[in-house]
Amino acid sequence: MNERQIRYTFELMKQPNEVVEVRIIEGTGKIYSGYFKDIDVLVKEVSKYNNYNIYFVLNKINNACFSREQSNVIIDKPKNTTSDNDIDLREWLLIDIDTKRSTGVSATDEEKLNSKETANKVFVFLRDIGFNAPICCDSGNGYHLLYKINLPNDNQSKELLQKLLQVLDLYFTNPKAEIDKSVFNASRITKLYGTFARKGKNTEERPHRESLIKSAPEQIKVTPVDLLKRVADLLPAKEQPTFSNNYGKQAFSLDKFISDHGISVKSKDSYGGGVRYNLECCLFDSSHKGKDACLFQLPNGAIGYKCLHNSCSSYKWQDVRRLFEPGAYDQKTNYKQNRVTEKPTVQPQIKTEDKGNKFIQLSEVKNVDRSKIVSIPSGLIELDRKIIGFNKGEVSIWSGKNASAKSTILNQICLNAINRNYKAIVFSGELTPIRLKNWTHLQAAGRQYTKPTEYENLYFVPFSIGDKIDNWLNDKYFIYNNKYGNEYSQLLIDIESKVVENGIDIVLLDNIMALDFSTESHDKYLSQTKAIINIHKLAEKLNIHIHIVAHPRKAVTFLRKDDISGTADLSNIVDNVFICHRVNNDFIKSAGDFFDMSIVAQYSGYSNVIEVCKNRDLGVMDAMFGFYFEIESKRILNYEHENIVYGWQDIVEEKTIDFNGYAPNEMKPDLEFWEEPTDTNTPF
Repeated sequence: MNERQIRYTFELMKQPNEVVEVRIIEGTGKIYSGYFKDIDVLVKEVSKYNNYNIYFVLNKINNACFSREQSNVIIDKPKNTTSDNDIDLREWLLIDIDTKRSTGVSATDEEKLNSKETANKVFVFLRDIGFNAPICCDSGNGYHLLYKINLPNDNQSKELLQKLLQVLDLYFTNPKAEIDKSVFNASRITKLYGTFARKGKNTEERPHRESLIKSAPEQIKVTPVDLLKRVADLLPAKEQPTFSNNYGKQAFSLDKFISDHGISVKSKDSYGGGVRYNLECCLFDSSHKGKDACLFQLPNGAIGYKCLHNSCSSYKWQDVRRLFEPGAYDQKTNYKQNRVTEKPTVQPQIKTEDKGNKFIQLSEVKNVDRSKIVSIPSGLIELDRKIIGFNKGEVSIWSGKNASAKSTILNQICLNAINRNYKAIVFSGELTPIRLKNWTHLQAAGRQYTKPTEYENLYFVPFSIGDKIDNWLNDKYFIYNNKYGNEYSQLLIDIESKVVENGIDIVLLDNIMALDFSTESHDKYLSQTKAIINIHKLAEKLNIHIHIVAHPRKAVTFLRKDDISGTADLSNIVDNVFICHRVNNDFIKSAGDFFDMSIVAQYSGYSNVIEVCKNRDLGVMDAMFGFYFEIESKRILNYEHENIVYGWQDIVEEKTIDFNGYAPNEMKPDLEFWEEPTDTNTPF
């Protein structure tokens, strides 16, 4: 028995004078129990039972339980032990990863290694969703992840954690290791770390091992309930056939769907009465290969989809079905096959063979194959669901009042695109390269890696993280050097050269008012019209998407498309027009003058709103989407506490952490592990 580990367990997980139940189970099933508030008394009593399996209750026990017969002493055959009704608060989420082996025996080293690999995958998955760092433990035969939570002890919390564990079981249980999905009860007991796991005989091949706390963060933070729900909501529900989802009367066949659409399956295995199809690659990003993506069908018929990469984590079965059957959930519109992209053209005066007839018949018009159009997702989930993404060969105008996050949103859109293997050029007429770099570092790093300064709401990224971000963005993200001027025609020539040289996909011009159009015309509006025509031609010629920031005129009413400063052709010629709104008192008041207040109320809980005023490709307009601004990272979030994982975390030198256990004033964790985790920086 490791007394220091036992003391350290209670130092990390319990408050002074808190009631703790220790429970001991003999090999015959005989139970012993004791309630304690004093750690010295607890250690003294526990030491008498060193040859047994010893556990403790994780969550906060009602103080009245200390008045039971086993107060300050361990007794056998107790009349009462801690029940779910005795728990005041759920403080810990236990994720128990164990080996698959014969019952009643300890794990071999090889079997335990399998659970270690699975535990690291679970850790990375939850970390990338945004979970705060857990206490990581060796249970003797497997591994535990203990996440600090703060939930009431009620049926809603029970159902939430039950679903969360079902999702992890569905995603990560495999033929060699499994997630215990039964540990959601409030009065859950777990191994008392520092004591031995004793199952079966203690042999060289299957030894009894000491349980240990392997690592713990310097500061144990509560994981927000929103993130718990985020994982729980990944559990698919069965869709009942309705008019709106186009399911027939006969049972839907996932096998037939996969076959009909030529989806490549790497392997197929059964799962708890259901079936899982491990795909050759992610259906939304072909670079995500291996066992990262799969389709699965639960015993109740519910169908799900998962890709373990963060950039694809929002996709569900319904998105897969829309990908292959675009009209599946829409009786009126088939966006992906039948929509013809309209683009501004100039009719030639003389017929040429390459252009064809000057006037054409419908039979001569070919539908656009949506699969041939490259649409670059924004990473803003609801916006992408509405407009698919930003088509190459098109131009978008973005406007909004001061502090509406126009530049912030667009720079993040560039990073999101780079995360999907696109490349970007940024021209900023307002930020110097060093300021743009600092801003980009914050957005790429995320709140897990930014550090506060002595000034309120001012954060920085450590150099060690900034260097990794720079390495990731090399040859993918280019800033135009403003020392070469801002004359727009020369800028377009330089951009064209760089696009051809480096295969650029996105160009951001922030903002158009910072460009010099004097070479076009002395007439301000005429020069802007000529410029936007040339910019659009460049986008078509190079097959890139160009984003342009255009400030609005001073407006006291709710900002509209017509309020964009400059020539009206700015919004007429481009393919998309977006307006960014900051949700504050002015927004609520001015929007209330324009919309019904019931509509305005839907957005009052957000920090920012993006409005689609024009979308030529799909005809979307007057659509608004709410988002959240995160101060620590300057990110725009789809939902509160969202955590985006960018590619700089994938290129860090491999570093596997494997502590032998430590106690206070003894062995300390490598704190750098918690500051700079990556996909290969795992706790076990």
